[in-house]
Amino acid sequence: MNKTVLILVVILVAASAGYWFMSRTTEAPDEFSSQNESEMESLSEIPVSSSATMEPGRYEVDSESSVINFAAGKPAIAGYVHRGAFTLQSGNITLEDSSLTGEFVIDINSLKITSLGGGKVGQESALESHLKGEGFFDAETYNTARFTITDVEPKVLPGPDHADYTATGNLTLKGQTNEVKFPMKVVVNENDEVWATANLEIDRTKWGISQGSASIAEKITDNIIGDIVSLDLSVKLEN
Repeated sequence: MNKTVLILVVILVAASAGYWFMSRTTEAPDEFSSQNESEMESLSEIPVSSSATMEPGRYEVDSESSVINFAAGKPAIAGYVHRGAFTLQSGNITLEDSSLTGEFVIDINSLKITSLGGGKVGQESALESHLKGEGFFDAETYNTARFTITDVEPKVLPGPDHADYTATGNLTLKGQTNEVKFPMKVVVNENDEVWATANLEIDRTKWGISQGSASIAEKITDNIIGDIVSLDLSVKLEN
C-alpha cells in the first residue's frame, strides 16, 4: 500500500468540509451555489518526482499546509461566484497490515471568504459571520465536522479525471451523517512530500443545509442558491 492511499483518505474529509460552505439565506450579504468547473482554480500544483511506499504506522495531517477550497454562486446570475476555504483541525490515518483506518476533523470556525462575486467586495467578514450562524453551519453548536474512512480502492482505469483512487467514508456535519465517495489523485512532489488532491461536487441539502435551495423554491430567482458545491482539495500527510 502506498502513500497515495493515505492521502486519499485525508481528502475525503476535506471534501465534506467544503460542502458546508455553500449554504446561505436570501437575507445574507451573499449566497452560494453550483459553479462551472472552468471557474474552479486549484490553489497549488504539486509536481510529481517520485513514488514512495507507506510504512505501517500512524500518519498525521499537516493542518498548516492543507486547505479545502470551495466555490459557488447564484445559478440565475451568470458569472456570480464566491470563493473561500476551510482548514483541517486535525487528522490521522493508521496502516496495519492491509488495513487502513482514520478520522479527520474540519474546523468550521476556520471558514474564510477569499473572493466575492457580484460586486460584493468588502463584505467578506459579514458573509463569514452569516455562514457560521445558526441558519447554516451553526459553528457555535457544531464547531467541527468529521470524516471517518470506510474504504479506499485503486481505480482500475484512469478515466478523464486522472484520479488514482476512489475514496469512501462517512461525513458528519451538523449532527447528520452521510456517505461521501469521490475520485482522488495522490502525488509525491520534488521534496518527497506526500499530497492528495481532488475536485468534486457535493449536494449540501443532504446535511440539512437547505436555505435558499432551488429544490424547495417555488421559482428560480436571483436569490436562489444552488444545491451543488464545487470543492478543490489539497492535503498533506506526515509520518
